[in-house]
Amino acid sequence: MDASDIVTAEEVAAAEENTAEASNESQPAAPGNAPADDKLDTMGFELALQFQDVESEGFEAAVAAAVDSVGGELLFDMPMPAETDCQRVAAVAIGAGENRLLMLVTMPSEGDTLRVETVEQSSHPVAGIVAAYAGLMDHLAVAA
Repeated sequence: MDASDIVTAEEVAAAEENTAEASNESQPAAPGNAPADDKLDTMGFELALQFQDVESEGFEAAVAAAVDSVGGELLFDMPMPAETDCQRVAAVAIGAGENRLLMLVTMPSEGDTLRVETVEQSSHPVAGIVAAYAGLMDHLAVAA
């Protein structure tokens, strides 16, 4: 075996990244799904959240102000048990209809940096109930 037969870790990583990108490009986007818009909504919300003073305003008020500034809605905010890795979790919705983006905001047990992630990408146990909760609120709003 000579030096040209040796594959570096960087080459393997680059090949895996190219394969992942190619497979994502070959799959058509679902109707009504706008990934670029979702990313902009997520980034706008995260930026608005960074401008909030969580320490003085409190978690719920800070998340509510950030989501209001991007035209979204705070679905719920709840404390988490002490044995979990976060103190509080909030669910927010940005947009409407098929383009609505559901996100979780978590406040870690230690540290002050809030974490924002889409429900689809989240492994947090609360992520599983956000879509159902948002749907329930939609039905209650229509019934009212």
